[in-house]
Amino acid sequence: MALPTAQPAEVLRAWQKDNLYEKNLSASLAKLLSSQHASKAIPISFVLYKSFTTLRELQTLGEEYSGIVQVDDSYHKLPTFCNRLISILLSAFGENITQRLLRSVEKQIEINSSLRPVAQNLFLVTFKALGNILPQIESIHRALSYINGGPLEIGKTLTRINYVHVRPAAAAYYAHLRLLGIVTLLHAVISCGQNLYQAKKHLEEMADFPNEVDNSRSCVACLDEIVQPCVLQCGHFFCMQCCYGALESCALCRTPFSKNTVVPLLNYCPSVN
Repeated sequence: MALPTAQPAEVLRAWQKDNLYEKNLSASLAKLLSSQHASKAIPISFVLYKSFTTLRELQTLGEEYSGIVQVDDSYHKLPTFCNRLISILLSAFGENITQRLLRSVEKQIEINSSLRPVAQNLFLVTFKALGNILPQIESIHRALSYINGGPLEIGKTLTRINYVHVRPAAAAYYAHLRLLGIVTLLHAVISCGQNLYQAKKHLEEMADFPNEVDNSRSCVACLDEIVQPCVLQCGHFFCMQCCYGALESCALCRTPFSKNTVVPLLNYCPSVN
């Protein structure tokens, strides 16, 4: 006989409990690492915590507290070792790896001389928008978990891991949790819409002025307000972080440039169109 599916509230309680233990472990681990590598304590502590529990077919402290157990999509067996390992790696490093892949693709597009400037601009703005909405995708997934049930981590959903009760739980209707899910979903969708609107707006600006000097306050490369403006040999303005960063060609006209040709503009602010 199949065990009952875990309710969203029990899954949330387990996640909150595990998150607390992971933060405590991360704080202790950060003290042992240098300041340069302190930021790595969070994913490392997550992997360590899951390695000593989930990977060894044991309940986490949060799962034991809530009385739930991970199962595969048949709801009769524990997930395979491979699925458990993949879910842990995706939860710990999935967003970071995706961001790196998007930046790598952007760089390849920038140096691809076979693409027309219009196509390059379209691809660059699209990948930039995708990078901006990645955190909102996690929020949308969590909101759907509040509403419909299921794991809160995208890694578990992708590897078809779910939860069942292993001890009796009182039946209840968690209307407040569903309301939280709806509010979270609306906020994430609105944030995604704002990012897509900004991307569309930048595409329209670049289409209207493809070869003119950019006199707006927005940097076409990073899509943020220009800070410490610099001008390239082609006459287009960008912020200093982009000019001395990964940018190797003008994001408007695709003219290659070297770092020693970038001219910082002190006490200058581009005028508004």
